[in-house]
Amino acid sequence: MKKLLCAVLVSAAFISAPSFADIGVTAYAGQTFSQTLTTSKGQEHEIADDAHFAISVDRHINDTKYGIYYSFFGGELESNAEQKIDSELLLFQSAVYRPVTDNLSAYAGAQLGANYITTNFVEKDTFFASGLFAGVDYKLAGGLSVGSELRWVATIVKNSSKISCDNDPSTDDGCGWHFDGDVLNQFQASLNLTYRF
Repeated sequence: MKKLLCAVLVSAAFISAPSFADIGVTAYAGQTFSQTLTTSKGQEHEIADDAHFAISVDRHINDTKYGIYYSFFGGELESNAEQKIDSELLLFQSAVYRPVTDNLSAYAGAQLGANYITTNFVEKDTFFASGLFAGVDYKLAGGLSVGSELRWVATIVKNSSKISCDNDPSTDDGCGWHFDGDVLNQFQASLNLTYRF
């Protein structure tokens, strides 16, 4: 987690280096909804839906923005609340804005990066993640705006460990959380607050 936060700060400093740039810092809070994962042994696991918090630092140029998005989600398996799962997203994002009214804009974009997953029952791992997002932004006074957003994140969950697993789900060989390229689909519904300077 410290490495991801350090990367966010370094990226933010890089993006905001030109003092004349229009920089936006956005705080998000909302709910994450996760779909079922299937292990290499055919076992199905579903991560319970829970709250997430996020921050992004973006450079705005005309009707576009690009920057870094960091999100933290702490959840658990629906089948066993003792098995905790933390998901940290670090994504490069880019979006295009379209005005709806003088103060209201809609936007859509894409993202690419990594999902760092930590559990209390297997080793932590980092997986490739990508997806799409869209939202609306309402400008208030003084560089502030509020909005809402829906974000889809697809994480390719493929373990790099050398564990060999048999295909019989009734046997216990320690591969209950071993994946061979399954996709974890997560949907984030957020409210956000942005300050641009």
